Amino acid sequence: MKTNHIKYILLLGLLLSGLTSYSQGVFPRQETHLDEVETTYGLTGEDVLVVMIDRGIDYRHPDFIDENGNTRLAYIYDMIDPTGAGDNEFGVGTIFTEDQINTSLQEGGTPLSTDRGGHGTATTGILCGNGSGTTSGEFKGVAPNAKIISIKLVNDFFPAFGDQPGQDSFFDPTYIPIALEFAAQKIEELGLPSVTLMNIGSIGGPTDGTSTLSRAIDDFVALGHPFVNGTGDDGGDANHAFNTITQGNTHEIEVQKATAGNLRFDLWYDEADRFTVSIMRPNGVVEGPFEAPTGPNDVADQNLGDIFLGHRGANVEFFGATSPRRELLIDISGATGVYTIILEGTTINGSGEFRATLNPAAFFNDNRFLTDVVSGYSINDLASAEGAITPSDYVVHNSWTDIDGVFRDITGQGEDGELWLGSSEGPTHDGRLGIDFTAPGEICFGAYMPNTFYSNFRFNIAENSNELYGVQNAVSAANPLSTGIIALMLEVNPDLTPIQIKSILQDSCRQDEQTGDVPNASWGYGKLDALLAIEHTFETLTLEEVNGNVLKVYPNPTSDVVTLELANLSEEVTIIQRSLLGQELKRSTFSNMTTMQVALEGRSGMYLMEIQLDAKTSKTIKVIKK
Repeated sequence: MKTNHIKYILLLGLLLSGLTSYSQGVFPRQETHLDEVETTYGLTGEDVLVVMIDRGIDYRHPDFIDENGNTRLAYIYDMIDPTGAGDNEFGVGTIFTEDQINTSLQEGGTPLSTDRGGHGTATTGILCGNGSGTTSGEFKGVAPNAKIISIKLVNDFFPAFGDQPGQDSFFDPTYIPIALEFAAQKIEELGLPSVTLMNIGSIGGPTDGTSTLSRAIDDFVALGHPFVNGTGDDGGDANHAFNTITQGNTHEIEVQKATAGNLRFDLWYDEADRFTVSIMRPNGVVEGPFEAPTGPNDVADQNLGDIFLGHRGANVEFFGATSPRRELLIDISGATGVYTIILEGTTINGSGEFRATLNPAAFFNDNRFLTDVVSGYSINDLASAEGAITPSDYVVHNSWTDIDGVFRDITGQGEDGELWLGSSEGPTHDGRLGIDFTAPGEICFGAYMPNTFYSNFRFNIAENSNELYGVQNAVSAANPLSTGIIALMLEVNPDLTPIQIKSILQDSCRQDEQTGDVPNASWGYGKLDALLAIEHTFETLTLEEVNGNVLKVYPNPTSDVVTLELANLSEEVTIIQRSLLGQELKRSTFSNMTTMQVALEGRSGMYLMEIQLDAKTSKTIKVIKK
């Protein structure tokens, strides 16, 4: 697979077009009831590991340093850094350990690895920043005490700014399975419950869960590792086409290329069918016709200078998909104007259907299909992995005050409560919903560092932030917000499986007039509610197995008294209530009983209940006193 065969639309495009962004902040916290989670349960992501696969991190930001001045990062894996020359078992990039990061913090100077753009630092801040860049802690992330692994997989393009040089883009899709292998190894090494977020992705590919990368994600999830991948920022424009071609007939697909640079047309159709292809340029010149590849293992590529046409059988298409579909990929790097893709159904032994996408073709540019437009089907291929947890993005509040005291307001993004206009929508190409829920990414606040491309835009830097926090929006903000909530769920119950987490999140959604009837391919199951998710997570703790005996604990949370029921009689049961720091608050002993009640000591909050059976076996669970 060539590295330029997948194009990722990033927040950078919004910044360059004059549209600003947001991050965590008070409005998303209120909207998802995260403030109530904090005051009621005191959850912080303690003893949970978050793995961020993004554009790196500036570990010098206060958000990622604890109260003792030590890093909160267990590892940084800079897959793009050439200095290590791949001198590690994974063969690419450089791995930096916690000790190396701490030494760097103490010595100062040039950082070991950084994020010159700002996207990875900001989104990690939304997920788990501790907010210590200000005395108020106003900008803290969702899981501020979580342990962190940062994997730098992508570089964004940006031009030179101020006294800083620009940066070339970099993305190699073959790095994704390596990143997941590294993450799995370190999750096992650290022995903590974990959640992984890969905060990249854009429209294109088979989008049916069968690509090489989607299968790598599913393999990772099969190991028991929850994985989040947002749906993408490609909604809101005519970037998906669908139709049916019959035997012997010709069909024309009109494509408007409105912006300079490369435009990718990616079409998928049944392996049992054969389409002959011609391309009419804006000046009326026709290239072709070009015959289809003969069989599933055949290739019929054409290099036409400023047009590359890749026509592949089902077994050799660019994405390594296992589905029985062939691919017609056309990269158009030439003049702007209307291009016509002319397809002739020379052999139709299958459905005759095709699905095609354009990239880039999002709501802020004018690249689009002029014919055959069908809304939806704009989620990215990575999000089509069956095991992935896939958030989308809606608007909660689109204004803020910047560092200079100027009120800022984003317009044309959707009204409060509505789906963000750029949110990708399902379904997948194979008909699955494609979206699990939506989270408020418009707008949030994330960690900013000086001399980055993000901080170069002062209107994005938030008031009262010490110039250390600024806006982040789009699905890139909804993703880490959602991932942080999963980290809190794992703090409550470290044994949650990826399937349980997905189910709880789907069941913890609110519906309103904007979401309409759910589930649907725009909103998934509705708007995510962190408080409901945490309450439903506590319900998973009501049944426990202790040395072959089934223990039921209820109600949890409770206002005062908690009841414990055993399926089988036990000669002696000792129940010890402890604080989260392990301090013993109360000890109760019961003999030859199956039902026991304990009145909790202390004020409202979370406590540990250690249940000892016959002085041989113990089980500790978390309970909440309201």
